[in-house]
Amino acid sequence: MFRHAANVMGRVAFGAVCLTGCLSVSALAAGASAPNFAANPSAGWFAYTREFIPPPSGAGPVMQDPSHPLVSNDEFRATGRQPTFPIGDTRNPILQPWAADAIKKRNALILSGTPVYSLHASCWPIGVAFLLSPMTQPMYIVQGPKEVVMILQSFNDVRRIYLSDKHSQNLKPSWYGDSIGHYEGDTLVVDTIGFNDKTFMDGFETPHTKELHVVERFHLIDGGEILEVNVHVEDPGAFTMPWNAVQRYRRFEETVSKANVATLAVLATPEEGPLSELICAENPNSFQGLLPARPVPQASAPDF
Repeated sequence: MFRHAANVMGRVAFGAVCLTGCLSVSALAAGASAPNFAANPSAGWFAYTREFIPPPSGAGPVMQDPSHPLVSNDEFRATGRQPTFPIGDTRNPILQPWAADAIKKRNALILSGTPVYSLHASCWPIGVAFLLSPMTQPMYIVQGPKEVVMILQSFNDVRRIYLSDKHSQNLKPSWYGDSIGHYEGDTLVVDTIGFNDKTFMDGFETPHTKELHVVERFHLIDGGEILEVNVHVEDPGAFTMPWNAVQRYRRFEETVSKANVATLAVLATPEEGPLSELICAENPNSFQGLLPARPVPQASAPDF
């Protein structure tokens, strides 16, 4: 049996080997006017939040239920307050009844005292929630002439965006779907379809179906110090309407060089440097013996 992480590590080899050589020419490879998301091999990105940011107006993502405020791990490190699990607000009008019920079921488990850990905690691929994950470990972006590769240092999850104007003719549902992209001036536009229905939209375990269609627009703001992603979501199988969200990331070097020791402890920030190899599924044991019985993902055949 070939475990998921083994397959991921095979795919991450391109990113790990190419990190020092490709990043320095990423803007040239992408085109003179294209944004350069990695000016040097140590340039990674940390997410500001594990939740999508609501859009300025209109329908937005599921958010934390205001009656159950979240205590994050960062807040625990700073204050000593007991961390809590995310509780999704099921009153969001984007949710079809069955999707709201799925979140309610998870909420009930948590409120009963049962821990509900994320897919990533059991080494599962995480789909759209890839955007929310680089919180305590960075995300690296490798730009080439034919594809853009995004790598989460956490468990070395890899997402590939092919610079093409057509989706695969032999489209098969997969964990991260089929992503194609192109540059519009200073923005990388990514169109993704072909997801399976085994992942969630966010940390609230908002479900989706195989009809999920996501469009992301990656661009730099604040003089290149912040990477912003504008996300547009459509899934008539799970949502009553299309909705939008935002995600933002801060530069890896800025986190390390400008923060004091106390802040670094709160952020759980590792030392500055290129991509590190962090394995997960090779270890069949749950972290600290705390995880529920979610099996370590395995594949019946290699994907290469």
